[in-house]
Amino acid sequence: MSSMANWTTGNGELLEVRKRKMVFRLKPTYVVEHVTDINLEDLKAEGIRGLIFDLDNTIMAPKTGELTKEVEGWLNVVKNDFKISIVSNNPREHYVQEAAQLVGAPAYAKAKKPGTEVAAKALKEMDLLPSQVVMIGDRPLTDIWVGQRLGMITILVDPLIKHEEIAIVKFLRKLERIFIERPKKIFTHHKKGD
Repeated sequence: MSSMANWTTGNGELLEVRKRKMVFRLKPTYVVEHVTDINLEDLKAEGIRGLIFDLDNTIMAPKTGELTKEVEGWLNVVKNDFKISIVSNNPREHYVQEAAQLVGAPAYAKAKKPGTEVAAKALKEMDLLPSQVVMIGDRPLTDIWVGQRLGMITILVDPLIKHEEIAIVKFLRKLERIFIERPKKIFTHHKKGD
């Protein structure tokens, strides 16, 4: 069962977004090791125009408030061709907004993923259809699930920092990975020398 949410785009076009009943969908469309391994040219070829990122352990190491030079440079390239946004479950609004300033993109804290309300708001602000946007994150139970529920392509990345996580998060990560079927497609950017 699903319900419809409607909103109007900036140019007055009416969009319908199907809100899907919470179904157990943890299989990402693609898996990459690091966010910078995502092949942007392939995304453009698939008609993708927007990227929604999780924050902690996807584009920024948790509690650091800093981007690595590699991620910062990559995001600057991304912004040339894609609309981007950050949707985070992090409850610290100030921290998430500081990250938004670093990235140069809108950011939303307290998203309560896999709930769809905040991610749907980010989609609306991008003025794009879910089929034109990719959800990128390190957690199947939050990032991948919300993307699947909204009809987006999803990309699962390995967490930036694994060894510093608390025990319950490490346990949940292992449990999540048990339930994921490995995707058929591995979507990576081949770096020079590969």
